[in-house]
Amino acid sequence: MAVLELRWWLGAILGGAGCGLAGFFLLALDLPFLAVCLAHAALAGAVLGHLAGLPPTVCAFAGALLVAALLGPAADRVKVPVATLSGILFSLSLGLAFLGIGLTGGVRAPAMSLLWGNLLLLDWPRLAGIGLVTVIGGVLALVFLKELKAVLFSRAVAWSCGLPAGAILYGLVAWCGLAITVNLEAVGGLMLYSLLVNPAAAARQLTDRFSRALALTVLLAAGSAAGGLALAMGLDWPAGASIVLVSSGMFAAAAIVRAQRGGAA
Repeated sequence: MAVLELRWWLGAILGGAGCGLAGFFLLALDLPFLAVCLAHAALAGAVLGHLAGLPPTVCAFAGALLVAALLGPAADRVKVPVATLSGILFSLSLGLAFLGIGLTGGVRAPAMSLLWGNLLLLDWPRLAGIGLVTVIGGVLALVFLKELKAVLFSRAVAWSCGLPAGAILYGLVAWCGLAITVNLEAVGGLMLYSLLVNPAAAARQLTDRFSRALALTVLLAAGSAAGGLALAMGLDWPAGASIVLVSSGMFAAAAIVRAQRGGAA
């Protein structure tokens, strides 16, 4: 039982940190809806992969990559705002996900679990995948912090300074899609959005400094996931829903702190 609990806690902390890092970058791009769009694209890919008898994780990443491509290079070539295109792709992804669940014959539990997630069923290979993606994202963020800050501040300025702004941006969105994918089965497609957005939004309430907000986001996201797991174990609640409640509570607390400071960060 101790080994099982270790796996749950590691999954919560590593998965939370990875989702927090992805959410920070997506909010820094001023595209918070991109997070929910990528999450549901991964969900649709996983459900359709399950329906077709293909590896759900591979199909989930393919779905997230497809949407990332449509919202990145493709969006640059069409006269449709990214926010509008995100809304269209989100509704399409959600429709495909529920269509796949509806077409699943027999036991629908595996497909339905992709909606709600189950951190307690996380096995060691999936945990290793979550840890690897999180560590890669953290190392790249540290090594290329200046380049990321430049691209997130202004793609035009970054390009004028000789940085491959487009490649960095699209690579960043692709990594965010990967981070979402590896956490899909643990947290659930309908729950991931809160873990992506709430910690990053809370960190923004507490500080305006880029590096400090980045570190604080990762800590709050890991704390949200671990706190949600503790709440779920203590009250016998679903882990995904508990994570949503804790992350939302953290944002509310951060907003109260900001208000008491008079808006000063």
